Amino acid sequence: MHFNRFASRLTAAILLAGAMITPSLAADGTVTTPEGSPLRLRSEASIESTVLKKLANGSVVEVLSSLDGGWYQVTYDGTTGYVSAEYLTVNDDEDVPDEEDSEAPEAPAPQAKSGTESDGKNYVRVVEGPLNIRSGPGTDYEKAGKLYTGRVVEVLDLANGWYKLENGYISADYVVEASASEAQSSGKAQELVDYALQFIGTPYVYGGSSPRGFDCSGFTSYVYKQCGVKINRTASAQLNNGYAVSRSDLQPGDLVMFKSGGSKPASHVGIYIGNGQFVHSSAPGVGVVIDSLNSNFYSRTYVGARRVVS
Repeated sequence: MHFNRFASRLTAAILLAGAMITPSLAADGTVTTPEGSPLRLRSEASIESTVLKKLANGSVVEVLSSLDGGWYQVTYDGTTGYVSAEYLTVNDDEDVPDEEDSEAPEAPAPQAKSGTESDGKNYVRVVEGPLNIRSGPGTDYEKAGKLYTGRVVEVLDLANGWYKLENGYISADYVVEASASEAQSSGKAQELVDYALQFIGTPYVYGGSSPRGFDCSGFTSYVYKQCGVKINRTASAQLNNGYAVSRSDLQPGDLVMFKSGGSKPASHVGIYIGNGQFVHSSAPGVGVVIDSLNSNFYSRTYVGARRVVS
């Protein structure tokens, strides 16, 4: 018994010396224990070492390194220790499954839009949204869809204060005339926003990057990819995509970044949709929703925005 304990401590000492430690991961990890039982944070990479803390199922830790033998060195709430790799799901660029490997069916990719200066068509831009599309020219008709602020659409006719669209009617009170060039330039960004909005209600899944479930950056990277634009996988890495834009210059389709803690420059990301709102995969139990940049929490944690498409 004493020899086994000595051997365990000797193995842990060798690990700590660096002989069996892989390079630093600098990633987050989520505790995923069976039946919600706590995960023990230990002082050494050994089941016989001292328990420093008990981590609840779902707790997020910062993973510092991976050790041969099935252990991770992690930091949680200011305490550094070791946990069994069996019960920790690591979220880093290499370990996060790509949506191409998922068995979940992908939603159909959006279709490209067209429009030129000489097309002879009429366009309007939504200035106050979301704006309901009605099945007929009046509020008594059924809702047939929504248009968000900044959306440019072709109109076919105007009658009694209602514009006729290809798929219904919108009130003329909430739109202004727009040019064909506006319709063309806003096409890709609006295509991206429209595509993102169809996933409202999709559950939050840590490490998820498919319609079966998304985490925040899994959602943004998936939406961009399906619209033909590849961006980095994590929120912090997406700060390197595109170029910075000021909050006063935000346009639909821009990435908006937030930081609520930790050492990384960004811990959360969403897609701006106009009118001070953004769509994002929020948190477990919440999923993909629309929130306001002006809310107390998101206004306080906002760190910047990136424009990847225009």
